[in-house]
Amino acid sequence: MTSHYPKTIAAMILAGAAMALTAHGQPAAAADPATTTAPEVKAPEPALAAGLSDYRHELARTLGKGDSPRDWALAAQLLETQPPSGARLRERLQLLRRAAAAAPGDRIVQSAWARVCENRRGCGDPGALARIDPGNGASWIPPVTVAWKSGNLRAVDAGLARIAASGRFNEHYGQAIGVWRELFARHPPPSPAQADPAREADYVLSLALDEATAMAIPDTAAIIDACSKARHPQASSRRFASCGRVGRLLMDRAQTLTGRMAGVLLVRGSETVTRDDDARIRTIAWRFEQMGKVYAQLAADPVARQNYVNMVQANDSEMAAIGYQLAITGLPPMPPAGWEPAETTQPVRPQAEAATP
Repeated sequence: MTSHYPKTIAAMILAGAAMALTAHGQPAAAADPATTTAPEVKAPEPALAAGLSDYRHELARTLGKGDSPRDWALAAQLLETQPPSGARLRERLQLLRRAAAAAPGDRIVQSAWARVCENRRGCGDPGALARIDPGNGASWIPPVTVAWKSGNLRAVDAGLARIAASGRFNEHYGQAIGVWRELFARHPPPSPAQADPAREADYVLSLALDEATAMAIPDTAAIIDACSKARHPQASSRRFASCGRVGRLLMDRAQTLTGRMAGVLLVRGSETVTRDDDARIRTIAWRFEQMGKVYAQLAADPVARQNYVNMVQANDSEMAAIGYQLAITGLPPMPPAGWEPAETTQPVRPQAEAATP
């Protein structure tokens, strides 16, 4: 199976992560962030990896022959390869085009159709999700990303202003988790050899989280690049003002910690940090640091891991689950007076930055 980049807390729990979180962009500190990396996910043994690859291919074919537009969209994701294959991309586009036409109101389908070609021009429909959920800032990330990569700066500025005015930013990560858990319940994947039931359940959950992360978490690298005043000093003050508002939206309303960290990068990169923003940033960094302690506990407790992911799914919010998890472990949700984040909690550079037009 081709592993997608795990960027959310829940995926990292099952990967054995403790304190590292991948967030797009550059840290405000002068230290070189290129040396800071996300936790490495241990690759499955070769026989299992080969079996997973075959499973993905066969399941995609099965789903593609069915009559469910959502299943067609899931099939398209299962056919994704790294590095991308031209033939596979054409097949994925055929599935998604058919799914998008058949299910114009399905958020899962339209999200996949909007994001399939963020790195290519002339395919997919970046505005598909924004048409059905225009009040959600996350819906506008794909069109702004495509506009930035194609050099359409007017559309970039208009899109950033639209995100800033949206008032809501929900990645719907919990919904995506539910979709992939349900699929793997219908079509169980191959399991590690001699796995006991608990380990097998953990393994299937990790696969579902991996796919849900790739499906739901928007790639904010392009808007963070567009909002970097250091990299684009010639951009208008209006753009950077919009970037600051987008950053505050994400810091306050994003439903994943990755999204909130991206908000930090946006206000810092646009050089629009206010005193109120400093308080927001401290709170986000505190919760990030405290969740590192929680990860260690969850890593040793399969039942607690399942319950945590159930909370993310039920609330369609990683942040709601984090708040509850901190409460039940007795960790304060707000930083004490005088606390400052350690260097290790600074956001890190993405593994692949957006191309600058």
